Amino acid sequence: MKTIKAFAVSLLLCALTIVGLHLYSGRGFSAEGKAGTWVSDAKSQNGSTLKKMAADEKALLIFGSSELRHGQGSGFQGDTIFDGADMNPVYVGKAGYQSLTHAITLGAVGSQAANKKAVLIVSPQWFKENGVKSTAFEAAFSEEEYIALLENPDISQETKDYINGRLQNIMADNETMSERVKKDREWYQPKDDNTAEQPGWLEQKKADFHKVLLEEKNNYKVMAEALMDGISNHKSKESGAKLSQATWEQLRKEAETEGHKLSDGNDYGMFDSVYKGTYQTLIANGKHKNPKYTLDSMEFSDLECFLSICREEGIEPLVVILPFNGYWYDYTELTAEERSVFYEKIRCIAEDYGVQCADLSGNEYTEYYFEDNSHPALKGLVDLNEAIYEFYWKDKTE
Repeated sequence: MKTIKAFAVSLLLCALTIVGLHLYSGRGFSAEGKAGTWVSDAKSQNGSTLKKMAADEKALLIFGSSELRHGQGSGFQGDTIFDGADMNPVYVGKAGYQSLTHAITLGAVGSQAANKKAVLIVSPQWFKENGVKSTAFEAAFSEEEYIALLENPDISQETKDYINGRLQNIMADNETMSERVKKDREWYQPKDDNTAEQPGWLEQKKADFHKVLLEEKNNYKVMAEALMDGISNHKSKESGAKLSQATWEQLRKEAETEGHKLSDGNDYGMFDSVYKGTYQTLIANGKHKNPKYTLDSMEFSDLECFLSICREEGIEPLVVILPFNGYWYDYTELTAEERSVFYEKIRCIAEDYGVQCADLSGNEYTEYYFEDNSHPALKGLVDLNEAIYEFYWKDKTE
């Protein structure tokens, strides 16, 4: 009898735990507090969470890559600068996320964005021949968000066809993922006409269950990672503070002071610790010469896809052009003239779409601008975050 009672109590506790987790995970996050600048696959791949965050009128979706994580805790990244400020940044992405991944995410959540603006931080290192690496894309891919994009009536069939073609190409060597996205198209992409074969009752129930299961799994995952990382919706400072020009100038002075301490011991415009730990040996051995960037990169088409989705969702984008580290890329023998054509092509695409650029490419040799061979730090982060903040407030009334 005691064994039966113990089992019943355990079963009850288990059921209560599951219900509690479901209710907790279903709450999601607001765009306030550290949740907004938290860099996490679980958050970036959870469409339902991002929709809730984007619904905040003060939220600004900021799509980027590894530069979102670099510099956190330094005092110069958005996790510190915007803590308590009068806007709520929502970081989407981490290392390996590029234009195509961000296009899918925006197509999934953009319709819920109360503030019809978004930022895309473009790294010049993205522009290799095939664009994003298949392994990186597959790791960043969110089936939940892909399904939401397929179901979104705002997104044109032309745009969906482009994305589907890219997925077919990128996932060509991954049979499991290829079959999964093929099934998603069968289940969730609206048919072109009434004569097309519709899923039967059982297939429709399978599709409904699969979508719910994905969302539940992703909600549990984001909840668990947030708990482990100590993430909450609470700001550590009182919110609503306006960032003045004096704030940015003070940050630049602090970046200069910090730069003297961190970066005065090498000729490559990066932190001394990073230079000595990684790059000094590479340079001594003549490694990493002649990087293979190309103007024929598929990344340019993926960038256009992202901007097309902005247009279809009525979202005003800001394209931030990050600079190459001039000192490092001179060493690699990718010349300043060769680098400049990548910036120019990005600018031309933005102009074709009538999109504003925050062009930081003129800072290739600016002192105290980089952490390593590519990631902005110190003054670079101040410039980046000031551009984002000014864009947020552009055309807004006080």
